[in-house]
Amino acid sequence: MRNNTWLRFVALLSVLALVLAACGGDDATTETTAGATATTAAPDDAATTTEAMTETTEAMGEVGGDGVLTIGTLLPVTGDLAFLGPPEVAGARLAVEDINAAGGVFGADVRLVEGDSGDTNQDIANPEVDRLLAENVDSIHGAASSAVSKLVIDKITGAGVIHFSPANTSPDFTTYDDGGLYFRTAPSDLLQGKVLADQVLAEGNETVAVLYRQESYGQGLADAFKENFEAAGGVVDPFTAYAVDTENFDAEVEAIVAADPDAIVVIGFAESANILTTMFERGIGPDNKNVWGVDGNIGGIGAELADPSIISGMKGTEPSVDLSSISDFTDRLDGAYEGGVGGVFAYGAETYDSIIIVALAALVAGVDDSIAIAAEINGVTKDGEKCTSFAACAEVIANGGDPDYDGQGGPYEFVDAGEPAAASFRVATYDGGATPNTDLDVYVFAS
Repeated sequence: MRNNTWLRFVALLSVLALVLAACGGDDATTETTAGATATTAAPDDAATTTEAMTETTEAMGEVGGDGVLTIGTLLPVTGDLAFLGPPEVAGARLAVEDINAAGGVFGADVRLVEGDSGDTNQDIANPEVDRLLAENVDSIHGAASSAVSKLVIDKITGAGVIHFSPANTSPDFTTYDDGGLYFRTAPSDLLQGKVLADQVLAEGNETVAVLYRQESYGQGLADAFKENFEAAGGVVDPFTAYAVDTENFDAEVEAIVAADPDAIVVIGFAESANILTTMFERGIGPDNKNVWGVDGNIGGIGAELADPSIISGMKGTEPSVDLSSISDFTDRLDGAYEGGVGGVFAYGAETYDSIIIVALAALVAGVDDSIAIAAEINGVTKDGEKCTSFAACAEVIANGGDPDYDGQGGPYEFVDAGEPAAASFRVATYDGGATPNTDLDVYVFAS
């Protein structure tokens, strides 16, 4: 972490000037916006932290910014990844609720402004980003889709605002020219490609067909899988891309039928329902072949099918913590979204953690300024005193310490590129129902 002595000195001078002028700062208020969370009273176990933070956070809030940390979200309420919207939206709401219950940031409640990312077939993300920027957000969390994030990353970071995705997995973001303002709690698909290849090989499959969505997410994950599978001696054929607006997959499926591989990997979003239906009709569905999906489809594809039993036996990998180990959190997640999250918890923890990390980085920076906050984000995820909640980490900061946040989806141990050095993955399996079995092993790999 960088040295904040100068910022703290200026903050103290600001406080002294206010005292000498016999003036007090205005009481902070939380603006109610669409989707904003309600302020809740601090729980008893946060009382000590709140008292310890009061002097420091109020002083720090005088340094630059407007004294209120404002979080924007750009999450898939509609579009191809809408099944990921509920857990992600719920994760954002819970994070703001927990931060505010622990005393907020700079003595004020964090403000949440929700937005919809849509998908690449809709012109939603850009106007939503314009709206969020007009709300003076300090960070924008989303999109889930790597392709959608690519549509808006330059606009967000070019405005000097933090762009933080809980679900982008395209390897392209590792080296993207983002001015140090792009971060993600989701791991790169370089990791998922290895996990997926290892799992397919473990079944004894020597040949595999890959059908993937032709955009940054699909291409990156497909390439990573192919590289790892072939490095282990496997054969990938056919290796077929399809345009994101494809509706009929007869030709692609017919090529797979002709190749007769041991296994089939489908890398896509909601359109995977059409692919899997066609595969079942042509006799190469999960009832006859080892069929694998990925995080873009495995969590919600059953709900897209009129008869989810046709994919019984289908497996898929997705970045995820062991859900059984955070059952209290997933229960809260389910209750934080209207009607529940439908049994899909993917990226809920990562969304929650992305906002907690930004809030902690703001406390370390001493100001709600995106550039200053971004400089502290990597540091609060590693190399300090372990803490697992906003309240606990805020207390570490208030006591002059260096927090190492291990959250609901962590530890993250961010590298310089602003992404995890390690990640956990689970294997989900459909057994005839509309949602996959969630009670399965978690596989952990470090980059």
